[in-house]
Amino acid sequence: MLQKLKVKHLKKEKFIAGTALILGMTVFGVASHADEVTVSSSGDTSGITSDSSKPSTSDSSSKPSTSDSSSKPSTSDSSSKPSKSDSSSKPSTSSSPSTNSSASTPSTTTQAPSTSVSAPFNYSQGTTSYNQTSTSVQMPSSSADSEKSVYTGPVLKEIDAAKPIEKIDVTSTDAFIKSIADRVRILAGKNNLYASIILAQAILESGSGQSNMSQQYFNIFNITGAYLGKSISFKTEEFSGNTPFYIEQSFRIYSNYDQALDDYINLMIKGTTWNSEIYAGAWKSHAKNYREAAEALQGIFATDPAYAQKLIELIQEYKLDAYDNVDSSTQVLGDNIPTSPVVTSRGDKSDFPVYNGGQYPGSESYAFGNCTQYVYNRIIQLGGKIGNFMGNGGEWGINAKIQGYYTTSVPTEGYAVSFPPGVAGSSIIYGHVAFVEKVYSDNSILVSEMNVKGNNIVSERHISAGVAALATYIQPK
Repeated sequence: MLQKLKVKHLKKEKFIAGTALILGMTVFGVASHADEVTVSSSGDTSGITSDSSKPSTSDSSSKPSTSDSSSKPSTSDSSSKPSKSDSSSKPSTSSSPSTNSSASTPSTTTQAPSTSVSAPFNYSQGTTSYNQTSTSVQMPSSSADSEKSVYTGPVLKEIDAAKPIEKIDVTSTDAFIKSIADRVRILAGKNNLYASIILAQAILESGSGQSNMSQQYFNIFNITGAYLGKSISFKTEEFSGNTPFYIEQSFRIYSNYDQALDDYINLMIKGTTWNSEIYAGAWKSHAKNYREAAEALQGIFATDPAYAQKLIELIQEYKLDAYDNVDSSTQVLGDNIPTSPVVTSRGDKSDFPVYNGGQYPGSESYAFGNCTQYVYNRIIQLGGKIGNFMGNGGEWGINAKIQGYYTTSVPTEGYAVSFPPGVAGSSIIYGHVAFVEKVYSDNSILVSEMNVKGNNIVSERHISAGVAALATYIQPK
């Protein structure tokens, strides 16, 4: 059962999300023969739903059900995505070198390309290692942070990087907020979202981190479906008008809280396969303040008839709008980020040597022609070292840390970059890994990668700052 909380002056029922997706089931769109599947521009789809009393059975379905709600377990629902997601294709040309926003990173950055081409691409994984199956995903047309914000509040121009969330403090709601707010502030601001809304939803959906879903499965937003093939089944309560009813849902299981946050952000800016702009009304570019954003979620994100009011009251009670002061142009500064050892391979040039197509010892541990094998070979070519068994592309960040590699959330040249499942147009099951060729002054990045335009094909792509902020960067040894 979701624990009943006593938090400041808030009534206990405010922590009962009572949310449910009113619009219907969301689907991953993976059907038919695996190597022929094409997902719509929304990429990943999933429902966000409330957490429930206790898990009934575990399951590993890859198809998210609708979100839901509950008066005991809170719930919420599906996903969203701005019609635009990260920009594609290789940036035109880089110019005017400038200093990396990560102050202590000596690698230079260049001015972000002024234009980029938005074009769909096919991304697929190989079939030999780590149970990878070939799946094509159409990349979203552009990025959310390219939208001009209508937010009129104060905006920070520089902010220190916040480390990924490894643990949360559940001793009080204030403590819970402080343990996640800095990371939420950056990811929300870089992705055209209100941090205040995200924090209020996290409080509401997880009972300030005290729900079973949060503590056992790191799912602080109650996102339905499966993540990297893992899910758990809960019985939750939804609403039809003011009438509650119960339904069993599968919820995603994460390895840490930051995975849950990244996944939530990705869903909010990408939407569902049937409506990529389902939550567009809550983006900073559309809602002038958090009140309008909360009201835009009413009846769409949740069926709880009091959902918007609960969010607004939480934001006012805890002054969460103070975290809405980051936008897509804010510089994120990293402290003491070590230089990649492969940077020396550039000599006095601004670019790394081109990929030589080499297959280096150990690369056979990765599926041939896939993103993982390419990044391994690219790093070895440039004089660095990376593990032979880092897993699927979306798992490199977690596995690298376990294996003793330095990781950061700040874009850094010469690092491997691991995108969570569904992010940057990657596989909704396996994620993606690439190599950071350049970091631009706005924190967007140029990556080289394989299997985006076809198996064993190397290409380059410009990734917007908002999408880049969702990734994990791994320093080669």
